[in-house]
Amino acid sequence: MTDNQITDNRRILVIDDNASIHEDFKKILAPPVDSDSLNQARAALFGEAPTLPTQVRYELDFASQGREGFGLVQSAQQAGNPYALAFVDMRMPPGWDGLETIEHLWYADPEIHVVVCSAYSDHPWEDVSRRIGETDKLLILMKPFNSIEVVQLANSLTKKWNLARSVKRQIENLAFSVTQRTAELREANERLQERVASRAEEGGSTQSHGDMAATCHQKEEFLAIMSHEIFQPMNELVNKVALLLHSTLNLEQREQMATVQRCAQDVLTLLKDMQEFMTTQKPDIQMREPR
Repeated sequence: MTDNQITDNRRILVIDDNASIHEDFKKILAPPVDSDSLNQARAALFGEAPTLPTQVRYELDFASQGREGFGLVQSAQQAGNPYALAFVDMRMPPGWDGLETIEHLWYADPEIHVVVCSAYSDHPWEDVSRRIGETDKLLILMKPFNSIEVVQLANSLTKKWNLARSVKRQIENLAFSVTQRTAELREANERLQERVASRAEEGGSTQSHGDMAATCHQKEEFLAIMSHEIFQPMNELVNKVALLLHSTLNLEQREQMATVQRCAQDVLTLLKDMQEFMTTQKPDIQMREPR
């Protein structure tokens, strides 16, 4: 399946012990299908602008306690249908608080983005960052919040999740492709060197100019194919590295960068081997007309 065939993940989990908050999120992020047409009609008749812009709709699930939310995230991850984002209330008595819930969510799914819904008196941001650590997957939404803030966070963080997943998938595919092509080219190079050595042993000093020219031509043809096979994935590598460098690098992205670096090193090593082979073993041929 290609990237274009994979739809964006817009699955969002809301963990809050207040049922009315669930309804608010549902109205904001998954309004009825006819709400857009009603807003447009109201604007046409009364000159009123819709309160929210036309937007994509999200697939929402709800949990009233942290343990319940952890179970949903764990099940979704195991089923291969993860959530991109979770809105987590800070206070949910009598069970886990927001911070404990987040710790469990990231244990089940390290990729999920989280928005903490909190009043400042619950937990100062310094306390949150001290316990959770520095991460680009956590934002805080101060209460009371408005609809625009929720829409913007849902939009930006689900896009960020999908971009990170797309980059990871492409790098994995690219790493596999480069590794496979590198092995194929090394095998072809070994076969070519064996063929050259075999002909040299069979023909000795009496090897004809025609055989030597044919061998040289095979080398040049191989080098041309090799160059195409190398520079195409190399360009893709450069593009992916540039994409990563324009974003904040977390631990996982640094691991992906290490993969890219290893792939690039394989390509450069192979290119060096090919260049040395062509320069040190090229036959000294003078193409002359026989007398």
